[in-house]
Amino acid sequence: MSIMITGGTGFLGSYLARHLLLEKGVEDVVLFDRYPDPRKLQGIEDRVSVVEGDVLEPQELLAALDRHRVERVVHLAFGVGGPEPEKIVPYARVQTMGTANVFETARLHGIVRVVNASSLAVYGPHESTSLHEDDPKRPDSLYGACKLWSEHLADVYNDEHGMEIVSLRPCSVFGLGRAWRGSFASGLVHVRDLPHYMALTELAVRGEPITMPPGSQLADWCYAADAAEAWWLAVMAVNPPHRAYNMRAEQRPIGDYTAELRRLLPDARIEVSERPAHVGQLMDNTLIREELGFAPRYTIETGLADYIERIRSAPDVTGR
Repeated sequence: MSIMITGGTGFLGSYLARHLLLEKGVEDVVLFDRYPDPRKLQGIEDRVSVVEGDVLEPQELLAALDRHRVERVVHLAFGVGGPEPEKIVPYARVQTMGTANVFETARLHGIVRVVNASSLAVYGPHESTSLHEDDPKRPDSLYGACKLWSEHLADVYNDEHGMEIVSLRPCSVFGLGRAWRGSFASGLVHVRDLPHYMALTELAVRGEPITMPPGSQLADWCYAADAAEAWWLAVMAVNPPHRAYNMRAEQRPIGDYTAELRRLLPDARIEVSERPAHVGQLMDNTLIREELGFAPRYTIETGLADYIERIRSAPDVTGR
């Protein structure tokens, strides 16, 4: 089987590529990426096909699909942007037109199954304490709005063209390479953004001081290796009953992550902020467990241990 991953050398793409090759026996893994990052492919670089290409260029997508006889696609590519007005349009273009190009070129190539990376952000602020897939969607961010749009577009392709596009809505996933560009890379971490706190692990391993959020806050957790398994299950699912699935592993207080980080790194300089982090809504994961068979293997403790081991074996890997 040949599987192409857009954004394939990014954070989740590299975990998924490794998972497909080493655990699932997929022989042909194609990583389509605008800015290929070979650092995240250590140990598998000779076993993957890396294609430098842009999802905004449909001919580049079609060429990759044809050259590698791709049978299924995982769409993880996304735009890097922020709230600055000059970044909104370029960011939205990648999120919307890029996604449209992926779906359309897959259709033209005769591919039925595409797994689309959606997000918890599609729900927006919510009164529910455990979001279900059919709860109302009220995204309050450009990112969430674009992800919800991608789900609606997937519905069109499924209904009008007989495709089987499945969307996953992951919580914040932690693992090697989660450190974001921009403010994180320069050490200017936004206190309210939990994903940055997950990425702070890489700073702590390097001996730099970090500040974690208050320990009592409950959050959804998923280690990247488990996320890769969820994507695999969505790729291979036969007639999945739903088109979108929440994806998380555990629901645990942030303090559990901090405590384990301190245990594994006893010399780390870790402080705890009094200001709460924005952890997002909590999600129910019943559907992905019952319908796709998702059974997370990693806890905060085992995931963090593996994460730190990977940081130490690949110290030059930073995030994208």
